[in-house]
Amino acid sequence: MTRFAKSAAALALIAGLAACSTEKVVDRSVDTGLFATRTLVKTGVGAGKVVVKGGGAVVRRASGN
Repeated sequence: MTRFAKSAAALALIAGLAACSTEKVVDRSVDTGLFATRTLVKTGVGAGKVVVKGGGAVVRRASGN
């Protein structure tokens, strides 16, 4: 194998590793964003349920039921 061929092979290997690392960074960023969004939505839904339950309890208490 010539020096040029070795250099080309090394460069291809480095480029492949860099692409793999970049893909993982993007995947992790997307996963983190989805987790944060899902958590935010679930928190909002959970808080809404608590408000509805609390409001119902207040109405029942006020009406004497």
